[in-house]
This record gives sequence, structure tokens and C-alpha cells, in this order.
Amino acid sequence: MRSADLITLERLTADDVVFTNAAGQSIGKAEDLDAYRAGRIHLDDVTVLDRQVAAHDGVGQTRMLASVTVTDGHDQSRITLSWERRWEERGGLWILVAADTALTR
Repeated sequence: MRSADLITLERLTADDVVFTNAAGQSIGKAEDLDAYRAGRIHLDDVTVLDRQVAAHDGVGQTRMLASVTVTDGHDQSRITLSWERRWEERGGLWILVAADTALTR
């Protein structure tokens, strides 16, 4: 995510993933990858404030609270975001199946 490694993001993201961003908009895998590919979104700095991980029977959940410097287009801002991600183990890999992001402060 931070390094925008598109090959890894493509491989570890389910084709039918649904991302819900901090504005409440839902987007799919193609739109998310396109935003990174085009450089519309760039995480300049991520400072993790809290992280929780849980997994059971091939289903996982991660939660993270972070202070983030983000560049969106030409605008840069420092914000606090929370991420919640849901994962499934498929073929020995943990694949992202759903993700929500919220602006917390």
C-alpha cells in the first residue's frame, strides 16, 4: 500500500474485493489499482499508532490506526485514519476480500 507495489497488490487482492473509502464511496479492485498506477494517491508517511490482527479457520481481520501524510493529486495533508481489512486464506496466501477506511481525527 505505502510502496504502491502494484504486482503484489494485484496478487493479494481478490478480484471481487470491495473497498469503502473514508468518504463512504465503494470501489473495486480495478479502480483501486488504477488510482495507485496513476499516482493519484500516495502515502508519503505512515506512523502506526495501533494494530490488531486476528485469524481463525482461514479467515482473518486486521485493524490499524495510523497517522498518515497523504498526497491526493497535488494536495498533501496529515490525517489519522483507521483501516479494517478482511482476509481469506486461498492457496496458501492471505487474500484481501474487503476493506474499510475511516477518517478518525
